[in-house]
Amino acid sequence: MQYLSKEKIQELSDKWLKGTITADELAVLEDWYNSHPNKDINWTAGDWDEKQLKERLYYNIQSQLADELTPAKFNYKKILYSAAAMVTLAIGALYLYSRNAVVKEQELAANPVIVSTGNLNKATLTLSDGRIVELNGATNGIIASDAGTDIRKTANGEILYSAGHDEAKSNAVAFNTISTPKGGQFQISLPDGSKVWLNALSAVKFPAVFKGKERLVELTGEAYFEVAKNREMPFKVKMPDGTLVEVLGTHFNIAAYPGDKSVDATLLEGSIDIQKGNIKKLMVPGEMAEVTDKIQLRHVNVEDAVSWKNGLFRFDNASVSAVMREMERWYGVEVVYSDGMPDNEITGYISRNAKLEEVLKMLELSDVRTKQQGNKIIVLKN
Repeated sequence: MQYLSKEKIQELSDKWLKGTITADELAVLEDWYNSHPNKDINWTAGDWDEKQLKERLYYNIQSQLADELTPAKFNYKKILYSAAAMVTLAIGALYLYSRNAVVKEQELAANPVIVSTGNLNKATLTLSDGRIVELNGATNGIIASDAGTDIRKTANGEILYSAGHDEAKSNAVAFNTISTPKGGQFQISLPDGSKVWLNALSAVKFPAVFKGKERLVELTGEAYFEVAKNREMPFKVKMPDGTLVEVLGTHFNIAAYPGDKSVDATLLEGSIDIQKGNIKKLMVPGEMAEVTDKIQLRHVNVEDAVSWKNGLFRFDNASVSAVMREMERWYGVEVVYSDGMPDNEITGYISRNAKLEEVLKMLELSDVRTKQQGNKIIVLKN
């Protein structure tokens, strides 16, 4: 590494702060910074513009100079930040950076993001006799009855199933389906007390009353489950590709969208068996199963899998195609690629309350260029 005097470091950092540094000079400054001490920088929602972010890193460099250049590790390549989009976000923050960047992200637990989804509660209930109830427009109270079961909408928009007066007399198995459109999500309490959160463009099919030796539901799309314990009646989730998850009582997330390369199941609490054909594996908390023609288990940050439930898009080295599929499902747009698929990887998080234009602007800061034509998003080759 090239030796730099304190005076030269000061000169380069001044140029960087003013925006007059050349590419060669920036490379020299980066090499020095990567091999010298660093006070961890937490980039928070309080830093409302790029100038403030640069100033914080600048003063961090000054601190290192004062510490007489004792070696340590840090890698700073390129912070990608948009002040305008930050200000207009309802709640939350986004940090998108290139594959070569390493930025200390403020833990969500330390700065919880609370997003009201009241305006996003969109779903349709299809009863066993074909009747359709638009749940977001239904009044509170009992909205329907099926197979002796009362279906009630609460003041906070949740759907509850409870035994009605005629439930014990009914022997028929009546299946209901709750489905969400693009840009919608919904919470349901199943007849056994299990809770289900449906993501956008998803559907769960279940009996109005659980009977027999198991509690079987069918899922298309994505849902988070908190299953009520019942050792005498295991809870099972079946996906269109034949993947089957079996639990007694636990918390887990399943993503099983048509067209995705795999079914992904992430376990937060308890244990589950996951099966595809003759392959069956036991999962423990903190694991994700990626199911194709085989089942691969790996440890993950479970917060990534359930971030959608908490009002966030959250990505960890996600491909452009994975990010854009999320945009299609949430914003109801069509995404096309003008000249092949960009190979960028995206890391960061942003409120799902953000406008599409704000998200696209953020992606531009991660070198993903797009052009919007009505309801179509064209991703341009870098």
